[in-house]
Amino acid sequence: MRNIKTALAVFICIIVFAIMGPEFNPLFAAIAALITMGPSIEDSVESGWNRILGTIYGGIGGMLGIFIANLISFQYTYIAIIPIGLIVIIYFCNNFKKTGAISIACVVFISIMTTYPLEMGSYMLAILRLLETSFGIIVAFLINRFIKVPKCDEKIADSLVAKEENEKLAKTDENSSREYKKLKVVSILYMIFKP
Repeated sequence: MRNIKTALAVFICIIVFAIMGPEFNPLFAAIAALITMGPSIEDSVESGWNRILGTIYGGIGGMLGIFIANLISFQYTYIAIIPIGLIVIIYFCNNFKKTGAISIACVVFISIMTTYPLEMGSYMLAILRLLETSFGIIVAFLINRFIKVPKCDEKIADSLVAKEENEKLAKTDENSSREYKKLKVVSILYMIFKP
């Protein structure tokens, strides 16, 4: 069902932007919808909030990058600004415990920084990228909110989740057992060879 909902969200983004005209690009809305779509509404809410924050962070970073690039008269300054900006954005998101926002923040920042020399007013382009990405996030959230998984699929999904959790627990127990055996061997060796 997630596959269908993801495809539907991307389809809606493409249709809306096609209706709006050729000057609007559905790429960033479609990417945001794709990244935001979660297996459940709870995941989409959390993911959507992270994506909105990431879009804001990336947009602000992109506008600052444009400002710095415009201050320096060298034509290819933005090429040096992109990796530095990515480092700053990732550092910022990690420090504020918003790791879920990192990917979309970086996507928005790169999209703004790589397209601003080519088109219309750079700040307007940055705002347009923010709006496009936000549109994709909202579409994914609404689709995930209002299109429900059929009941029989929920039982299958629950059993798959339970199976995954059991497998994780089994791996954890296996790893603990290995660690215990290693510790036991090391302690025996220590007892034999201790000075």
